[in-house]
Parts: sequence; structure tokens; C-alpha cells
Amino acid sequence: MAERIYLQRPGQDDVVAVATGFSWGALLLGFVWAMSKRMWFAAFVMLGVSTILFLSGLWGDTIGTIGLVLSVLFGVACGVYGNQWHRWTLEKRGYVVMQQTGEGK
Repeated sequence: MAERIYLQRPGQDDVVAVATGFSWGALLLGFVWAMSKRMWFAAFVMLGVSTILFLSGLWGDTIGTIGLVLSVLFGVACGVYGNQWHRWTLEKRGYVVMQQTGEGK
């Protein structure tokens, strides 16, 4: 089970849990996952890269194979960095990491 980091906007009760580690949602759903997390810039970039890689597959067999490999690598990169991007986006919106209280102390 993945560990979670909790972020809260100061002065508000709004708490968001962000998983750490690999994001299967980002790998499998790509820009749809980013849109569900309200990460608009990341969604736009992910959609653009995915579209370019898809269109490169229409140019021929060799470039199609290269496009497929690059698409898989891009998906894996999104999975590896997706949760970090989500946390970074929330921190840019003013959220801060909540202190863990009472656990192991």
C-alpha cells in the first residue's frame, strides 16, 4: 500500500491526500488522470505529447514502432512522476504539507 502525504491549505479545512510512489492512473489514463486532479497544464502537455506520438505512428512502419516505444516510455515516465507533479501543483496553489502527529513519537 502506497504511503500518502497530506496537504492542507492554511486557514481552511480542505485536506488533500497525495500518494507517493508510482501512479497507475497517470500511466494508464494519462491526460484524463491529470484533468481529474485539476492539473490543467500537465493535462495539456500530456495530451499534446500523446497526440504527437500517435500521429507519428501514422507515417510508416518503422516510425510507428518508434512511436509505440516512445509512447510506452512516456506513459511510464508519467506514472513515475505523476504523484510528484500532483503534489507540486497543490503546493503552487498554496497547500502545505501537514505535520504527522502522534505516529511513532
